[in-house]
Amino acid sequence: MYQRTVLGNGLRVVTAELPHTRSATVSIYVGAGSRYERDEEAGLSHFLEHMLFKGASRRPTAREISEAIESVGGVHNAATDREATLYYAKVPHTAAMTVIDILADMVTAPVMDAAELEKERAVILEELAGIEDSPAEMSAILADETLWPGQPLGREIGGTPESVQALPLEAVVRYFRKQYVPGNMVLAVAGNIRHAEVVAAAERWLGAVPAAEPGGWFPAVPRDGAPRLRVREKQTEQAHLCFGFPGVPLDSDERFAVSLLNMLLGEGMSSRLFLELREERALVYDIHSYTSEYRDAGSLTIYAGCDPENARVTAEATLEEAAKLLAGISPAELQKAKEMAKGRIQLRMEDTRAVAGWLGSQELLRGRILTVDEAVARFDAVTADEVLDAGRRVLDPAHAVLAAVGPLDEGTFAGILG
Repeated sequence: MYQRTVLGNGLRVVTAELPHTRSATVSIYVGAGSRYERDEEAGLSHFLEHMLFKGASRRPTAREISEAIESVGGVHNAATDREATLYYAKVPHTAAMTVIDILADMVTAPVMDAAELEKERAVILEELAGIEDSPAEMSAILADETLWPGQPLGREIGGTPESVQALPLEAVVRYFRKQYVPGNMVLAVAGNIRHAEVVAAAERWLGAVPAAEPGGWFPAVPRDGAPRLRVREKQTEQAHLCFGFPGVPLDSDERFAVSLLNMLLGEGMSSRLFLELREERALVYDIHSYTSEYRDAGSLTIYAGCDPENARVTAEATLEEAAKLLAGISPAELQKAKEMAKGRIQLRMEDTRAVAGWLGSQELLRGRILTVDEAVARFDAVTADEVLDAGRRVLDPAHAVLAAVGPLDEGTFAGILG
C-alpha cells in the first residue's frame, strides 16, 4: 500500500502510488498541537498554522501561495489538533512536485511579518467568537474540559480570546523553530505519483534543513475528584448534551473493540441510540457518538440535541441505552458493526487526500502504519466478549462526565451521574 523513506535529517517520506487516479494529495504532518503548549501559550499551534499561509521565502505573500495552487485547480488547507498540525494540497497529479515545493517552503521559511500577525490575530479572534454561536460545538469543548480538567489535553485547541490576544510574534517564531524540525515532520503523498520522484523533491526542498530535537508534549493527568458536571446557561432553542467517557489510547489493543462499541451505540441511523431516542421516542433530532484516541488517553463522546424540557429524560435515556448494550450483543448486530467499520475505511480510501491522511497521521503519531487490509483483519478478529469487556470499562457511568449548553442549570441533571 505504501513506501517509506527517511532522509538523513530525520524527515519521513511516505507515499501511496495510485496510478489510476488523476489527482495527488501532498500533506505535511507536524508534531505540534495544543498538547505541546503551556497555559500561557494556549492557541499557539493554531496561530502558527494561520501564519504559515501568509507567505514564505519563494512566494512571499498569501496571494502567491493560494494562486500557485488554485491556478491549477487545486485546493489547500490546514488543520490543528491536539497532537498534530496538518498542511495539505490536493491537485492534478501533474502539479504534485510543485506543491511539495510550496508546502516545504511554508513549513521551513515562513515570512512571519508583524503586521500580518496582527491581521491574523483578528481573524482568529473571530474564529473563536464563532464557537459562541455553535452551542453543539461548545458542549463538546466543555465535555473535554471536564474530562481532562486544567490540562492541555482538555483545552480548546484554538486557545482563549485572552491567550490569543496576548501571544507576541516572538513566541510564535520561537515555537516554530522548536517544533518545525525534520524529525518532527512527515511528508505524505498519495496519488498518481512515483515514490522516487517524491523523495527527490523532498531531498531538494527539505533535505538541507538541519536536524534538531523538538519540544515534548504534556501527558494526561488524572482527574482527582474534579467536578463531573458542567452546565453553560445560554438562551438557545435546544439543549445540547455531551457525555464524555474515558476511552483508550491510540496504540491500545482494545482500540478496535471500542470502535465497534461506538458503531453499535451511536454511529449512524441504525445505531441503538438513534433508533431508540429518535425513531422510537422522538426525544432528539440528532444523537451520535464518536471516539477520540491520543498517545496516552482517549474518549468516547455521546452528543444529543433536544428540547430543553426533555434534557433530563434524554440524559437518562442515553445512559439507559448504554447500559442495555452491555447486557448483550447478537452475532448479527456485531457483524453489522464490523461490516460498517470496514466499509467506511474502504470507501474513504478512494480519495487521495484520505490515503495521504491515513499514512501521514499514523507515521507521525504511531511511528508505524497499519495498512487497510491489516485494519480490516483486526476488526474481523474482534469477538462479542471483547466488545462487551471494553464496554464495561469505557461506559462505566461512575467515570462519565456530562456537559450541557442551553437554558438549563446544574439542578436539571442532579444525581444522573451517581
